[in-house]
This record gives sequence, C-alpha cells and structure tokens, in this order.
Amino acid sequence: SSGINAEYGIASICMECYEEGATRLMLTKIPYFKEIIISSFKCEHCHNTNNSVQPASSYGEKGVRYILTVTDMADLNRQVIKSETATIMVPEVELEIPRESQKGSSSTIEGFLTKTRDSILEKQDERREVQPELADQLDSFIKRLNTLLQVDTPFTFILEDPTGNSFLENPNAPKPDPLLKTEHYTRSVEDEDLLGITAIRDENKENDDVTEVTAVTQNEHTEVMTFEAMCNACGKEAKCNMKEVSIPFFKNILLMANVCDHCGCKDSEVKSAGGINEKGQRIELTMTDAMMDLSRDILKSETARVEIPALELSMTSGSLGGRFTTIEGLLEQIKDQLESISPFSFGDSSRAEDGTSSNKMLSLVEGLADVIAGNRLVKIIVDDAAGNSYVQNVYAPDEDPYLKIIEYVRTEEDDDDLGIKEMKTENYGEEDQAS
Repeated sequence: SSGINAEYGIASICMECYEEGATRLMLTKIPYFKEIIISSFKCEHCHNTNNSVQPASSYGEKGVRYILTVTDMADLNRQVIKSETATIMVPEVELEIPRESQKGSSSTIEGFLTKTRDSILEKQDERREVQPELADQLDSFIKRLNTLLQVDTPFTFILEDPTGNSFLENPNAPKPDPLLKTEHYTRSVEDEDLLGITAIRDENKENDDVTEVTAVTQNEHTEVMTFEAMCNACGKEAKCNMKEVSIPFFKNILLMANVCDHCGCKDSEVKSAGGINEKGQRIELTMTDAMMDLSRDILKSETARVEIPALELSMTSGSLGGRFTTIEGLLEQIKDQLESISPFSFGDSSRAEDGTSSNKMLSLVEGLADVIAGNRLVKIIVDDAAGNSYVQNVYAPDEDPYLKIIEYVRTEEDDDDLGIKEMKTENYGEEDQAS
C-alpha cells in the first residue's frame, strides 16, 4: 500500500556479516512537524540492527543553528532530531559529532552524548595495544564527557543543519527559552555543494540553451525585474520577480516572488529598500475592532520580533523572514509556523479527558485561532531593532489612537545581531591594501 504509515520491506546486505538482511521503511508524520521516513534494518544471521530517520520533505529556505546552554539534568532530556546533514558541537570539550555520525536519528541530548562516549569505549582495549598514547588521550576525553553528562558545570550544545530539517526542543514553548537561541542563516556555497544544490543548478544551466535576460519594463516607478534564482524546494532553476513598492506614510520596500516551473513551488519575501534606521522601533497595536484590525496592512521585516502578551507569545527575530501582509495573514503564518516547528508539543496527550488542551503550545495555537476568527481582541507588538517594520494607520493622515510607535536606542546586543558592530564605513580599503 502507499501513503502515510505504509510499510515497505526490501532485502538488504548486512554490513557486519555480509549476509542478507531485511530493511523495513515506513513513511510517517510527526504531528504538526514534518513527514519523515523511518528505516529499520535487522539481520537474522548476526542479529545486527540499525535504525535511522530521514526527512521526507524538501530542504528549508535557510539553514538553522540551535545554541543551547545546558545548566541541569533536565536539559539533557530535551528531544533532538538530527538529520543526515546536521552537525552537533560542544565547544567546551572540543566535541564535534559530524554529519556522517549518528545521522538521521532522534534522541535526547544525553542520548547523543552517551552514544558518542560508548562508541569510543567500544575499541579502547584494541587501541591500548596498538596506540597506547591515543588510548590515554581518549580516556581523558571520556572523563570530560562523563563530566558533561553529570552537568557539573554549564556547557553549550550546538545543533547546526544547512537544510533546516533538524530540531531541538523548547520545553518552555510557547514562551521563549532564555537558554536556547535559534538562528536562521543563508546557506554558504560550501553548504550548497554538500547538499548537491550547486550541481543541480549547474546541470540546469548546461541543459538550458536559452539565456535568461533580466527584463526591465515600464518606468522606474513600476518596473519589474526578473532574474534567475534557485527553487528552495527542488533546487532547480526558478524565476524571481522583484518590484519596488512605496508604502504610503512609510518607505519603499522590495517585493520578491519566486516561481518554479519544475515543481510548482511559490514563495515570496519582503525586504526594506532603505538601510538600518538610527533607532529601533516598537509598534504596539491594541485591537478594538476585529474586522478592521485584522485587515490592517503590516510589514514585518526579517529583523522584527512579534509579541502577543495575552497569549504569552514571543517570536524571535528572523522567524518567518520578511512579510508584507495583513494582521490576519501574519497571525495565520505564525500559527502555521508554531504547528510545524514544535513536534513534541502535540499528540494524543495534548488534550485532557474533558477535551480541553493540556499543554501550552496547543493552547497558544487555539488562542491564535480565536484571534483570527475575531472572537478575541489582543495587543500585538512588533519590535524591530532596525526600524524597518510598519503597521497601517487606518486613520491616516490623522493619528491612530490605538497604534503606538516608540523609538528606542539599540543595545550592543541589537547592534551585534544586525551586524552593525562589524561594519566599517570609513577607510574600509586600508586593511586590504595593508595586507
């Protein structure tokens, strides 16, 4: 049979005894996360077994990096999904679990560290005979791993995946976790080479005899530029249409829309056409009329954070990227995002016997649904350190009594996140000339 939870069996060679074993594959879905392929191998001859997990979905638009400060034993129990392209690092002991090791697996932080320790211990007796010095060094390293597993002192656990298909649990969800930092980053050329995206793009160029020419039409205020891009879903060549749009009483923005003729994927993104403002900006909208407020236009830049205090919601900057939509559209996207990135907060135990929700994430999603349906009025806060976000003033050009805009001086951490501290705007060629 085919479809979700369908099982398939195939004959496979056992890599331990080289006799014939059996591999069972099942396509399943983690609730509110992604479809995955579970692979289970068993050899009846030597009793070797092996299990793995692989994402059945396409690569994410950006890579993801989770940085967790482990402070107690409870943190070791956090669930981790490590895809076959992900790397785990613990800088304090110079540990790196490469993508080739423990790939496609789901476990806890303790589980990954324990498996690493056990894999080293497995051949220590052989090393003592052949390479005693290396064995002594590994003994010292094993002691350091045991110290980590006791959490005698806090340490940093980093999970990095260029495909964006790995995950580290936030047990405080829907509230932000002060110990966990999530970063979304643009893949490097080396990452694309690793994932085979560069090869696909080069192949598409070789097979395409028609050279794509950037098309600029009409005048400077209405022109649409079309240029080659890459589909985030299938990795093949796609078209990106870009247009500069002026928002009344705000500033100019760039609307970018990607369309792939190969897989039909469509996505869009919004970026500010200006630079970083001198001060950060906090926009507070107090909803009073659901129909009017939900239809307000909103520009959320990629550097903005969104908060809804009544729902205890706080989304970090970088979440959802840049978006130009309505309040209703943004809330829908936030709701979809929460459902997709928190696989451990849903399932059969999400509701009590009386049908009410029994976890915070499900309550948050239901709360967002109430706001979207117009059954609940809340305060929405958009905090943008770059000052490039906007919420429509429906009373313009008069002042909006329910829309509050507060400018503030950025902190050093804000400047660091925006990359301002690394910028050199004067005499920036001197270092290159000196070198």
